Amino acid sequence: MRKIIVILFVISILGYMGCGGLFGNSVIYKVTGSASRVDVTYENEDGGTSQESNVSVPWSYSFEANYDTFVYISAQNQGESGTVTLTIYINGGKWKTSTSSGAYCIATASGIL
Repeated sequence: MRKIIVILFVISILGYMGCGGLFGNSVIYKVTGSASRVDVTYENEDGGTSQESNVSVPWSYSFEANYDTFVYISAQNQGESGTVTLTIYINGGKWKTSTSSGAYCIATASGIL
């Protein structure tokens, strides 16, 4: 009986990891909205901060991240009007979203996997 419990435990852990649990979480940052150009700041796959200036909307960035990784994105509208919507997807599902509107508005989304 003990052997069966251990085998089931190992199978459940492997299944969890295979679905992106502890390792291999697919992270996608997306910037959408009616703003045409934005400045983007985000936490990259190395745990550092990256910035991109005056990029066209829509914009996206993807990477793989382990469990307990901090993810962050912010985008600032570079126009006199418009909306900026940020979405963080984890393993294909929408995880966090934020919207801001107006001249030079900033939207931010973040969390720990």
